[in-house]
Amino acid sequence: MRKLIISSLVLLSSLGACQQKQSSGTTIKSQDKNMDQKMLDIYKQVKTYDYNPWYEVEFSQDACGYEILINDVPLHRYLLFGSANEQRIQVNDHILTSGKQEITIRLFPPQLSDDSWSPTFVDATKFTIKVLHRKPEASLEDYKQVFEFSTPNKPGTENFLASGQKVFEFKGSFDAEVPYQLEGWRNSKDLSKENQDELLKEAVAAYNNFRNVLIKKDVNAYAALMYDKELELAKAFYWDTPEDSKERWDEMSGTVREKREILPLKDFKMVLYAGGKVLALQPTSEMYKDYLSAIHAQTEEDDIQVSFLLHKKAGSNELTPIR
Repeated sequence: MRKLIISSLVLLSSLGACQQKQSSGTTIKSQDKNMDQKMLDIYKQVKTYDYNPWYEVEFSQDACGYEILINDVPLHRYLLFGSANEQRIQVNDHILTSGKQEITIRLFPPQLSDDSWSPTFVDATKFTIKVLHRKPEASLEDYKQVFEFSTPNKPGTENFLASGQKVFEFKGSFDAEVPYQLEGWRNSKDLSKENQDELLKEAVAAYNNFRNVLIKKDVNAYAALMYDKELELAKAFYWDTPEDSKERWDEMSGTVREKREILPLKDFKMVLYAGGKVLALQPTSEMYKDYLSAIHAQTEEDDIQVSFLLHKKAGSNELTPIR
């Protein structure tokens, strides 16, 4: 069975849900139509600029697991056997405003060909990452590099400097200039200051509520839940045409209606990001520990991670989707 990761840019990237009882079938149809239209009208709130830059990370790795965070918010994690060559991921949704942006690279000892795990890094461990800046209409080769990191080697060798060690982390920064400003998690509540046992209960309830929306294929409830997050994504990626909004919503609503089994929550832990302002429940089982989300869906062929992050807006005590 294939393992797939559905990121926030593909959809199903958030959680928590609140379904309201409707008084009649006519009201339900009316609200469904209104919510559809609201999603289709997102483009009207997206400003256009003379310059609409894209920021992307391009990375490759060998003989290690890795996790990439932008501004202490997870972007991508992979821990299993194998190597990756020059993958690219857009990161505008992790850049809330112009200025200094933080990037964190965490490496993990590799999984071996017999499916066991090396207790430490090996000599062949390598990881390289670049941050690229380009125009949306430009070719993939037409970019300006604003950051680069490569794993260091032991002097006089091609062996990884941390070979034989268990932990490796690098923190750096790059400057970004974007024409938009996103609220994101900038003014969100610091969840690290809350009672962690109670916070975990709230997070589990939010995840399970979201699972129910997916199980019932309630597209209306899903749209209401995703709206604020989708508006920020549209601003970050300049989705400013009716076609952009329609394509996005058609994809999202189609995936919600797709036949798939939503699995129960189990074997997870709570993790805080963004200085304690962003929350995720993540798997702890050996098979899924590279997943950033504890919500799984399955089809006959695929095991799918539904990735998402939660926060509490300033003045609110409700966990809602942020990415």
